[in-house]
Amino acid sequence: MSQVQSANTTLTLFVTGRAPRSERARAHLHAILREIGRDVESVREIDLLQQPLLTIEYGIFATPALLREDTADSRTILYGDLSDNASLRRFLLESDQ
Repeated sequence: MSQVQSANTTLTLFVTGRAPRSERARAHLHAILREIGRDVESVREIDLLQQPLLTIEYGIFATPALLREDTADSRTILYGDLSDNASLRRFLLESDQ
């Protein structure tokens, strides 16, 4: 998959297979992305069960995790099942600034 991009950012969702928390994170992320008019299909998703070494490369210590990277190589991570809609919305909208 490609990555969600605003003018300056990309989003990557780190999951562990079809685990319940990973499934909830996918659902919450997709719902909020649709609400704010962003492309759901362009989220880059990495399954750490299939690619465990990426935990080291990206510094991920728990899943699910949503990584926001900008063009200045700044990384911000939101951990959890993304069920706090206000925090998730703020996290996503900050990427548009």
